[in-house]
Amino acid sequence: MTPTCYLPALAAVAALLFLAGRWQEAEAGPENNDCAVAQTAFGDCIAYVSGFEDKFSPRCCRGLADIKDMAPTADRRRALCACIHSEMVAVGKVIPDRVNSLPAKCGVRITFLPSSYYFKCSRIP
Repeated sequence: MTPTCYLPALAAVAALLFLAGRWQEAEAGPENNDCAVAQTAFGDCIAYVSGFEDKFSPRCCRGLADIKDMAPTADRRRALCACIHSEMVAVGKVIPDRVNSLPAKCGVRITFLPSSYYFKCSRIP
């Protein structure tokens, strides 16, 4: 087996370790809990947007819909955007075209997904 066969598993383990580190933060209050929920929901998309997998799972689309439903106000959209952005940065690799195509592929109208390391969540309307 080649080392590239292990990349999807490695990405999944890295995402789980990152999320496990966020568990204690989630206990601090409802906003942090929403952040942990959003990061977990988007976690199903990480392997795809980081290029470790060629296809995304249906759970990724359900996660996007859940994240969208959690953000009825501009402040919530900015906060959830920042949570997802920190998860993307922790993974270390993001393919902007894949992030940008997810809403259309999933049929979810979500306008606040960060698509690069330099994405400014503070500019979300």
